[in-house]
Amino acid sequence: MKRLTLNKHISEDTLNIELIGNIDEDSDFSEIIGAQAGKINFNFSKVEMINSCGIREWIKFLDQVDSKQVNYENCPQIIIEQINMVHGFIRPGSKLLSFYAPYYCENCDKESKIHLRSDQIHDKKAPKVNCPYCGNEAEFDAIEASYFNFLGK
Repeated sequence: MKRLTLNKHISEDTLNIELIGNIDEDSDFSEIIGAQAGKINFNFSKVEMINSCGIREWIKFLDQVDSKQVNYENCPQIIIEQINMVHGFIRPGSKLLSFYAPYYCENCDKESKIHLRSDQIHDKKAPKVNCPYCGNEAEFDAIEASYFNFLGK
């Protein structure tokens, strides 16, 4: 298993944290607990897996975050599923800025994960996108009301 790595850099009053690898029982967030920043941006694009123990560790870590604003960016489907299912995975008042959504193209029979911004979703309806392989319109490949449930949190 690939251990979780945290890449950090500060830009003005924002602490940017890129999570790389697996969020599991061995995940160690101690190096960023208590970090003082006006805003914290978590980039999940390189998270490959999260298990139930990792969810527990993440929630315990969030309880110790001291920041006025917390943003989630580039969330893969596995993170969106946790946000939708697990109370406390995202703090109240946090913003989920961008994520990946599952799409399927009937024309070329391929699945893809399309990067979307939360502001592209209206009334929990997936935006129309073109298949990155053939250019034809791809279909959203999940139940919209369930997948976009995180927008109400």
